[in-house]
Amino acid sequence: MSAGKSQEIVTYRSGQLGAIADELRYGSDFLTELQQKAGTTQRGYAGNIKVFFHYFLHRAPTHDDDVEEFWGLDEESANTLILKFKNYLVAEGRKSATVNRYLAAIKFLIKAGRNLKRCNYRFDSDRIESMRVTKYRDTSGVRVDEYNKVFDVIDVSTDKGKRDYALFLLFWSNVLRRCEIAKLKVSDFNYQESVLRVYGKGKRNDDVKVDLNRNVADAIYGWLRCRSSVKPSDPLFIAMDFHNFGRPLSGDGLYAIVRMTCARAGISKRMSPHRIRHSGITEALDLAKGDYRKVQHLSRHADPRVILAYEDNKNQYQLELSDKLAARLGRKRRKN
Repeated sequence: MSAGKSQEIVTYRSGQLGAIADELRYGSDFLTELQQKAGTTQRGYAGNIKVFFHYFLHRAPTHDDDVEEFWGLDEESANTLILKFKNYLVAEGRKSATVNRYLAAIKFLIKAGRNLKRCNYRFDSDRIESMRVTKYRDTSGVRVDEYNKVFDVIDVSTDKGKRDYALFLLFWSNVLRRCEIAKLKVSDFNYQESVLRVYGKGKRNDDVKVDLNRNVADAIYGWLRCRSSVKPSDPLFIAMDFHNFGRPLSGDGLYAIVRMTCARAGISKRMSPHRIRHSGITEALDLAKGDYRKVQHLSRHADPRVILAYEDNKNQYQLELSDKLAARLGRKRRKN
């Protein structure tokens, strides 16, 4: 499924509005619909839909014909195929969240067809139920003393060291997600006010201003001073390796920096940007003496129950009760 005409930029003369409307109505616009989703969602949905077609056709879907044929089915036939595919995923032992992701991709494919007036049926949610997911969040991380080891291996006399020093301070003190850091522009940083404008996950355009500790702001400013001819539209953090020098530091690039630097520092736990975020939030709960409302302002979680998961994991309530229950059983049970 290629973008086809949907990605072309065409200049039309006056009097051609009807032709434009027809092209949009009958053109290959599924990917145009898909582009409204965030980048990771686009790739995930496209991959899931390919697997769906491959299951029945034993090949990848063709440019448009297979999608058009699917859209042209009657409601009973289409939903029967989807149910059969779901049962196949379950029989293969796929996790509930994975099955639900495939179903969400197929739902979006049907929705796109309806929006384009080329599909007349709906996804039958009563017949094809989503799988129940038991959520578990691994919020384990490292303590601040362990994290401080990274600063012992960062050479701040180099430009790369100044960049990494600012990054690792920012990751911990403001518990930012790597996608949020990857989106930052120079214009998002206000050194005088020690403020950073951060954009949300996905393709949302909403932003929030977060306050920076002065030491963090100084570190970012020191990093920017290393760069020549910096424009407001430039990325705040850039790649420093030979092949990618000057390009925006991507989420994958940030992951690689964190993993390699932490390993070099001797941190035994496999680290990632999100594990740093977990670590910072857990440390903040200690500093806030369990006031999860304060921590929610720091982490910017929409649901405060997420913070409660950090609190439960930090205090190991489950292990405490399991130990007490186990102590009353078996040959080594405690006597009352």
